[in-house]
Amino acid sequence: MKTNKNISLAEIGKELPFSVPENYFEQFALQIEEQIGYKEKSVYKLIRPWMYAAAMIVGILVLSPVFYSVYENKTTVNTENYESYVLSQVDESVLMDYYVDDSSK
Repeated sequence: MKTNKNISLAEIGKELPFSVPENYFEQFALQIEEQIGYKEKSVYKLIRPWMYAAAMIVGILVLSPVFYSVYENKTTVNTENYESYVLSQVDESVLMDYYVDDSSK
């Protein structure tokens, strides 16, 4: 007995062996909700947007100081780096002359 392990699409054809009832997927969620007896309360519909807004405001209030401190640390580091760069570009003899001339006045 010889079995054909390689089946081509031409042999199968375009016939679909299975079918789905019309509007099955559109009505699926509603049917499941009816079966389990799920009903969303209208109070939650009114409170839910306010809860999201309150959570966002609290998040902003909590995270604002964190972001501000990171910004301040970054500007402090940038200032220190700039001062170090400027001092590295000046010759030591020029600095000595500046301080000696400044102290004599």
